[in-house]
Amino acid sequence: MPLMKKREIFLVDRALQFKYAIILGVMGFMVSIIISFIFFNYMVAHSSVLLLSGLDQSEVIVKFFAQQQNLLIVKLLSISVIITLFMFLVGLVISNRIGGSLFSIRRVINDIAMTGGLSQRFKIRKKDELGELVYDLNRMMERLDFEYGKDTKEEKENA
Repeated sequence: MPLMKKREIFLVDRALQFKYAIILGVMGFMVSIIISFIFFNYMVAHSSVLLLSGLDQSEVIVKFFAQQQNLLIVKLLSISVIITLFMFLVGLVISNRIGGSLFSIRRVINDIAMTGGLSQRFKIRKKDELGELVYDLNRMMERLDFEYGKDTKEEKENA
């Protein structure tokens, strides 16, 4: 069994991979902003209860709560940025699984178009997202090679 070497290029189809990475990044950002908004409003509502209970008489306590709210905003925005970057990277990794397969399939199709060699087969990684498609394409190539391969071999030998 031949060893499958790792792909050396991570961004094989930049447009496809960045498209899905950006989609996942934006979704992660939106979810984190919604959660941050809910959490911030919860914290503000509970700090208001403490202030309404008579603690708002002290200027030090009012300043403390204002500082804590500002610090909370900074922390929530930082977490949102981290989640966005993480989701963007996850999008790149996931799209690499599909983009890499498409790159491999296109490369073999271009080789077949250039050489006319029907004996070529498609190879992708195990457990790849497009595994069933590649299996079907290889079955098709076997059938074409069986039906027409001997004709093209004879033509090349006679040329």
